[in-house]
Amino acid sequence: MCFEHQGITFEALAGGIIASTLTPFDDAGGVLCRAITDQASRLTRIDGLIGIAVNTTVRERLTLSPEERLEVIRCTRAGLENGQILVSCVGELSEAVFNDVIACKAAGADAIITFPSKWTTGFEGQTLGERITHLAALTDRLALPVILALGNGENRWADAPEDLALLAVAGRQILGFDMGHDDNVLRYDQDYYTLKGTDRPMALLPSSEGALFHNLNTGGDGVLSSLAYIAPHEVAALYSASRDGRFHEAQAIHNQLAPLIAIMNGHDINTREMLCRQAAHLRGLLASPDARGLDTPLCPHLIASLQSTLDDIALKPISWV
Repeated sequence: MCFEHQGITFEALAGGIIASTLTPFDDAGGVLCRAITDQASRLTRIDGLIGIAVNTTVRERLTLSPEERLEVIRCTRAGLENGQILVSCVGELSEAVFNDVIACKAAGADAIITFPSKWTTGFEGQTLGERITHLAALTDRLALPVILALGNGENRWADAPEDLALLAVAGRQILGFDMGHDDNVLRYDQDYYTLKGTDRPMALLPSSEGALFHNLNTGGDGVLSSLAYIAPHEVAALYSASRDGRFHEAQAIHNQLAPLIAIMNGHDINTREMLCRQAAHLRGLLASPDARGLDTPLCPHLIASLQSTLDDIALKPISWV
């Protein structure tokens, strides 16, 4: 059975880093289009980064109009070179996203990230088997290949790894999975080995920051991560060292990143986004850490700790184009 897709194949996703970016805004809350193109170009010139994921922050995505989300895609595409990947999140998998996916394709996306709604026994009168058949049929009808996001915390897909494998085999448009999991290394290992045990080629993309070192040394086909947005050189080097079996080198890179990961983790979702924005601002990617709909500023102590940590760990600069 052939698993070629209209845009990209699973092989194109495997073997590199996709940075999950944030949208730059001006003081009035307007989208800074040129800055989107600039940051995409700067990031994807880094060795090991193969693409950009946009509109992935649920809270931010909901503050953007449908046209603004498409403008983010268009401006990001303008900063990429031929062969580099652009992925956009469209939210929950349902028939309601069909037209969104068509528009994403026209704007320049190569694939979409979507997440299935949570399922419990008897959901909408379906058995689990019927649920999987329904989801697979939805993905097959989309205009672009699909990366299924397993989610985190309460929003995580809650079914057994074997059920994920059934969905992966059934959905011909499914390129792979954003593995999610927060920092649950046991769940990652279970899902990874079960999915790799199928005869279906797919890209399994670790996205947890705190467990990234462990996950990559279990196995991973790349990384789809907001950490790669802030520390792209280091995440690419960590992935390369882990894949090539250079364990001590990978461990040293992980130890370098650990203080930054510690500051980013352990917060509510809004604080986490603000910290990511602040870090991107301090790294020169965002002109301002401000965002729509986040009116409560970070406390000065957190900002100072983040600045001090970035100074101490001395991340490699993200060069200007």
